[in-house]
Amino acid sequence: MKSFYALLFCLGLTAMASADDAARIAALLEAAAKEGGVVTIPPGDYHLDGATPLPLSSNTIVSAYGARFHLPEKLEDKVRLVLFAGQDLAHFTWMGGEFIGHVFDPARKENTWEPSVNTKAIEITTTEGGRTHDILFRDVRSSGVAGAVIGVHGFTEKGRDGKVITQAERVVLESCTLLRSGKFMWDYGYLWQIVTWPDAYEPWEVERAKTYFRMDLTYEKAVMQDGDDKVRFDNRTKPIPVSQTDEPKEALSFLTPELPQNITQGRQYFVVESNEEYIKISETPGGPPLKFQGSGEGTSFAYNLSACYLNWAPIGAGPGKGAFDITGSKDVRVIGCQVSALGDTMHIQGCTNIVFASNQILGSRMGAFFLAEFCQNATITGNLIDGTNGSRVMSVEKSCTDVTITGNTFRNGGRGSWINQPKNFILQGNVFVNNTTKNEDNKRRGRIAYQTGKPVAFPELYFTIYEEGAGYGPVIVRDNVFSLGESAPENAVTFAPNGRDLQMTGNVFQNRLATIVVDPSCQNLKIGDNQGAEVKTAPVHFNHGRR
Repeated sequence: MKSFYALLFCLGLTAMASADDAARIAALLEAAAKEGGVVTIPPGDYHLDGATPLPLSSNTIVSAYGARFHLPEKLEDKVRLVLFAGQDLAHFTWMGGEFIGHVFDPARKENTWEPSVNTKAIEITTTEGGRTHDILFRDVRSSGVAGAVIGVHGFTEKGRDGKVITQAERVVLESCTLLRSGKFMWDYGYLWQIVTWPDAYEPWEVERAKTYFRMDLTYEKAVMQDGDDKVRFDNRTKPIPVSQTDEPKEALSFLTPELPQNITQGRQYFVVESNEEYIKISETPGGPPLKFQGSGEGTSFAYNLSACYLNWAPIGAGPGKGAFDITGSKDVRVIGCQVSALGDTMHIQGCTNIVFASNQILGSRMGAFFLAEFCQNATITGNLIDGTNGSRVMSVEKSCTDVTITGNTFRNGGRGSWINQPKNFILQGNVFVNNTTKNEDNKRRGRIAYQTGKPVAFPELYFTIYEEGAGYGPVIVRDNVFSLGESAPENAVTFAPNGRDLQMTGNVFQNRLATIVVDPSCQNLKIGDNQGAEVKTAPVHFNHGRR
């Protein structure tokens, strides 16, 4: 392979902040595009606006040790930036370099980037008839990038779950340190909760929440009178229809505490009668209208809880998740990396032959470990996963097959561990510590459930199906330690309907008596000998714990 050191001297050995940093780097990459070889980006600071991605080419090694790539200091709503991009790359390596941005952080009063900003550092894609293979990233660093620092994607047919047309092949991440990076996410119910219980937060947090919450879906100055069954307000401009289903998009919740005694602030209600001057509400669609016990003056409420509560991503946010985003790829290895994020920490989806080993997830605003939809043949071993009160500490989602998770520590997650319609799944020899912190009755760490108006109650480990009537299994859960937190519910482990060939043995539950709940439709079971836990057969909703 040829090197381009002469060109380096022409461009200057030390990079200085200037208006033409992109042009200088582009010249280096252009030389490699013609013949391949080694491109050395000298140590120093480079300021890139990302308006036009710098092109990457096959048969190239990029050495960027000591180079610091700075994204713009200020970015407005819905900005999309990609610094480096390549398509159908083969034998491509990137080593070193640090990408520095200013991802939105809700813990900070002042931010220079909007929540919907989406910035990606290195994005590699595949065409339907092309090939992407032998891709290596080593020693890449980042801080505050609002999107995937590293993205590698096969070609996927849009609109069809799990349908990968052309896989990227042999994708490796080694010893990368990607901190506070990835697409920003609000988290389920975050804005809704601040708007509903403003007294639990600082005034600036409330004002900011109102800036980004769906205030267009709120209704003000509603009146509820003692002994009446009508919520009276002007229902002409944004008329609310009668609820036909129990879907959250057809539900409302009250945002203010001045309510009749039999109405719960933050709880979902459904509309059973509607005209221009009032609506009648019930606890269930088509149920009896509630007659109010006491009055409510100047009441406000939000309608369409799908948009108000479940808006985990900012309006207008870009695609992709995680500090790294690998989709539609074969033979994937992620080894020895450290990652944290203000959204989902990492994302592997639609991939086969996956090794995720000896990594540390150091913090996550939402999902920590995320093996997403339709992955096959995955080994997850020797990792330390710290959810830091984010969402699920582990998600194995949508029909993942042949998955072995052994010898890991999962701790301080918010919504437990979620396994969704797996096939051939083994969870053995792991340690789980306090992974239900979202259940806490503390509005800064905990989350209120819109279904009840009370704190959520996620299990430590729960198996679901996403297709009603579908099945899952075999499943083996063996020799794990579950150190339950104070907010863990009694039903610490739950198995959805239609499981088959399920084994859960030899596990230890600490701190409180736990119950393992198995739906009666499950067959061929071996569940017992779990210290500190008892087994109960009882109906389990097929998609429980989804939100």
